[in-house]
Amino acid sequence: MKISMAALSFLILAAALGSQASIIPRFHHPSDCCFSYTSRRIRCTLMEDYFETSSGCPKPGVIFTTKKGQRVCANPSDSRVQDCMIYLTLTLVPKDLETLNLR
Repeated sequence: MKISMAALSFLILAAALGSQASIIPRFHHPSDCCFSYTSRRIRCTLMEDYFETSSGCPKPGVIFTTKKGQRVCANPSDSRVQDCMIYLTLTLVPKDLETLNLR
């Protein structure tokens, strides 16, 4: 009986802590947030990948990674940035499919 009581206590504690953990905002690494946007025009052909910043960041942003490994923050509401995101999405899909072994 002691074992089942201990297990029940553990489950209640785990459930309580789990529900609290979902309320606490997660920590975001500062390099995954944009604090300012680039003033330069984004050239899609120089970009290799991108991701959108988390809602936990102070302002919305898109972080592009250049083919040389540099990261560039851009304004997601800029139409050129949106076009570049679409371009990269369409060009990245075939590369991802090539890595799959479909045989």
